[in-house]
Amino acid sequence: MEKLSFFLFLLIGGNFLLVVTCYPNGQVTAVCSTMIPTHGVSAQSILAPYNITASKDTYNPGDQITVILQGSDLFEGFFLQARKTGETSAFGTFTVTDIANSQGLDCNGPNSAVSHTSNTGLTKIQATWVAPNSSPGNLEFRATIVKSKLIFWVQVKSSQVTFNSTATGSSSSSLNPNIHLPLILFVSGILMCYS
Repeated sequence: MEKLSFFLFLLIGGNFLLVVTCYPNGQVTAVCSTMIPTHGVSAQSILAPYNITASKDTYNPGDQITVILQGSDLFEGFFLQARKTGETSAFGTFTVTDIANSQGLDCNGPNSAVSHTSNTGLTKIQATWVAPNSSPGNLEFRATIVKSKLIFWVQVKSSQVTFNSTATGSSSSSLNPNIHLPLILFVSGILMCYS
């Protein structure tokens, strides 16, 4: 009976340690929608000493946007997504540009999020977001940033990036020489005949 009790103690204690140690390897797909780490404490409510910037404030389908997460304090972990404004699922895909410190995760398709690979302290991380060709909409980049196991911020937001709806399906006022030049010459010829 003592052996069984000891075994159960090890089994329960081991599972507890797995939950408490969190995800130093960045494999955080279990929290894709909430972005809340299972660290046993609540997120910080004060303003984060980190920010997210995007290289563009508008985008078209297929565009690439450089996204930078940085701050004055070191951070041990991060979890970055793009989301349509007001929605809770990841949108688009990322190309990882710093494979030593970041990795793509599957939150809503392959590479739909980016996270850390270890708990090495960083002050800056960069990735490239690729806009999907369908279902466009205004978006913002959101991140969970972990300064230490007990100090982290959830869903820190970038400025909104607006979908450029005028770029698709709009008529251009510039002249297309293949279409407009013959028409201009024809109209000019008629005007010359009647003048």
